[in-house]
Amino acid sequence: MTLVPAALKRRTRAETAIDAAFAAVRADLPGAGRSEAFARFATDGLPHRRIEAYHFTDLHTLVTAAPEPARRPSPEVARATALAAGVDAFAAAGAARFVLVDGWFCPDLSDLAGLGDGVSVSSVGAGLLGGRQLAGRGLDGLGERLADGGAAADPLVALACAFYTDGVVLRVAPGTRMARPLEIRHLASGASVSAHVRHLIVVGDGGAAEVLETHASPDGVEIHAHGLTEATIGAGATLSLVDRQCEGDQAMRFSTLAVAVADDAVLDHTVVTLGARLARTQVFARLGARTQLTSRGATLVRGRAHADATLVVDHVGEDAVSRELYKSAVDDEARSVFQGRIRVDPVAQGTDGRMGAHAVLLSDRAEAMAKPELEIFADDVACAHGATVGALDDALKFYLMSRGIPAAETEKLLIRAFLGEVTDAVASEPVRAVIEADVEAWIDGRERSA
Repeated sequence: MTLVPAALKRRTRAETAIDAAFAAVRADLPGAGRSEAFARFATDGLPHRRIEAYHFTDLHTLVTAAPEPARRPSPEVARATALAAGVDAFAAAGAARFVLVDGWFCPDLSDLAGLGDGVSVSSVGAGLLGGRQLAGRGLDGLGERLADGGAAADPLVALACAFYTDGVVLRVAPGTRMARPLEIRHLASGASVSAHVRHLIVVGDGGAAEVLETHASPDGVEIHAHGLTEATIGAGATLSLVDRQCEGDQAMRFSTLAVAVADDAVLDHTVVTLGARLARTQVFARLGARTQLTSRGATLVRGRAHADATLVVDHVGEDAVSRELYKSAVDDEARSVFQGRIRVDPVAQGTDGRMGAHAVLLSDRAEAMAKPELEIFADDVACAHGATVGALDDALKFYLMSRGIPAAETEKLLIRAFLGEVTDAVASEPVRAVIEADVEAWIDGRERSA
């Protein structure tokens, strides 16, 4: 057998377009490390099913084109985009607002007041234009999570590091609690473009932060949205993250969270996937001693959509607790994927880790794949994982119908109850109400699309 070097392999149309795009925009993108990041991507190109982490999500096949990188929108386009997006769903939560359109920060659409003393919010793009080197270890911390948490080798991370144009830098001083949540609101103008953002969140020792993220784009437009969030949670600090993905039916959304959780810190993470033709959410978490991680997800897909949630949780300190629960409702010819791995380092004695992935198939053509894993190198641990895939319970349906509940309403009740274990766990009441309304709208949409 003859092995062909990666650099000599035939490039797909999408890979060729990505190569050309980087060559065209590289000179206009400030910041160090971009060429090195793109070289990491270009070595092997889009990941394919022979790469274990992408076995169920073959981007080499699924990504057939690559729109050109987005340019900064004019103020008129940005305002029209915000108007078309409608009322901010998280307004009831009293959240401050950091708005990006096509991956570019729009200060006129944002509201960053009232976050409190000791809390600073700035734009990655403004920092780059000011000559601050945000890519790589050092001044601003971007890149520190990547080398430690296993994300550095990921091709989607490499693309984000090569192309990112903007993002938010949130810093919470030690001992400081944010006075109000911060929403990072990603909007799309409707142009067929690729948008790339990179965020940095730093919560100092004993601090507390709440970050909400919304991704929205119109139906019928091919948009590729790449996002990378790097977070550091200091000793004894708390970070709550809610990621609400409501992309249009032709969008592709690739999102990565790389987070380092210091000793005695807490991370509460929720992701809700409601849209996009292709979505992949990745979490790389590194847990110190006595930390608590809760990561939960609800995936609702229909049509021919493909949604992937991939988690890598590294326990590197003793007596840490992690809980991961992901649930999927899959309709029509859609497909959901869950891949999760809990790794317990030899020094991480006393680890308590639980991972579960459960999917309900609402059509005989729907598919769900689940692959939870444990890698344990310590001998004093309590770890477990489990996965289930199945249809709605016919016995429960019959029971409810025998009580006079119509068949369509019966299915709604069962889907709602199935996903409720995820949605009910969201601590903030106004945020939970938004997510529950999203789920309800998706369930009601099954009737309209039937």
